[in-house]
This record gives sequence, C-alpha cells and structure tokens, in this order.
Amino acid sequence: MSSILRSDSIYDNEVPFCRVYGTERKKALEKLFLQERISYYIVWEQEHWWQKLLSTRRRDVCTFRINKADVPRAKELVAEMKGVRVRSDKHT
Repeated sequence: MSSILRSDSIYDNEVPFCRVYGTERKKALEKLFLQERISYYIVWEQEHWWQKLLSTRRRDVCTFRINKADVPRAKELVAEMKGVRVRSDKHT
C-alpha cells in the first residue's frame, strides 16, 4: 500500500518574522495580518529571572512566525510600525 505523502515534501514553511514589544502593538499587528490574510503564529518569550529582578515593569515580547511565501508582503506592511523589529536572518 503506498502513501499519499511524499517523504521529500516540506510542510513546515514557517519562519520567525519579527519581534513585537507590547500588547497594544501585538494587537495592531494581528489586526493588520488578519486584514491582509497573512497567517501567523505567536511565540511568547519568557523573561530571565534576572530581568524580572532588575526590571520595575513587565516586558511583553513575542515573536510572530509566518509562512515564508508571505515575508516580502509582510515586510512592506510593517515597514513603518513602531515597536516591531523584523528579523534579518537568512529566512526573512
């Protein structure tokens, strides 16, 4: 019996796209991606114990992961957004 799935196919096309600082900016970027039909996945970053100890306020930092086919269009959309840092590695 043969399988429908090929072993040489790649199904995980998600790449880390950008870091977002603050929940208000995260909500704005989510709204923008939903309007433009860009699928995303959010990964929340944990603070180190020394950051919690030395900081007086809590920092909300998350990474948006998107499909690598949507990266050029997403870069254009977030070019002017403050609090969003686009990753500059080989994937994006």
